[in-house]
Amino acid sequence: MGVTFETDRLILRTSDPELSGELLTYYSDNRAFFEKHEPEWPEQYYTLPIQRRILETEAENMEKRVSAYYYYALKEEPERIIGSISFVRIRKEPYASTIFGFNQHEAYQGHGYCTEACRAAIRDVLEFAPIHRIEARVMTDNKKSVNILENLGFVYEGMEYGSILIGGSFRDHLRYAWINPEYGSGRAEE
Repeated sequence: MGVTFETDRLILRTSDPELSGELLTYYSDNRAFFEKHEPEWPEQYYTLPIQRRILETEAENMEKRVSAYYYYALKEEPERIIGSISFVRIRKEPYASTIFGFNQHEAYQGHGYCTEACRAAIRDVLEFAPIHRIEARVMTDNKKSVNILENLGFVYEGMEYGSILIGGSFRDHLRYAWINPEYGSGRAEE
């Protein structure tokens, strides 16, 4: 069973197979929108058994501390997932790093929900794993995601040419990073 916590306006939940129906609805409702910015998924991805299996694997990976996943909803609509946050490839020292990603329901953008959720998820993952550096990649034309990263304190590091396969071609991505100022203080270390 996943963990649940709240911010001022949101409920965040970690991976739990019980979320599979909500997650299927979320990805199905936003499929065309997400395919503009993310890798394409096969048709079977949009089925309940696959979403359940994905959530089971995510929960197992969180137990191993190799990744962390968060899904969030508005407090007034707790059964409707409006966003997803991931920290993948959590690596121990000498790297002490992870790759950060997020997406949000198209209809709920422009209200600061994603920034609020990401800020809470970052705080939580730092309690969960000793992370010094969080990296993020964003497509060059995705200004909303760039704004979120910059509002979270991420710093632009450069361009990754031909970085990720999106829509049938390898697309350039901007690389951002955030350095944990408390790493080494004992707060986030095992």
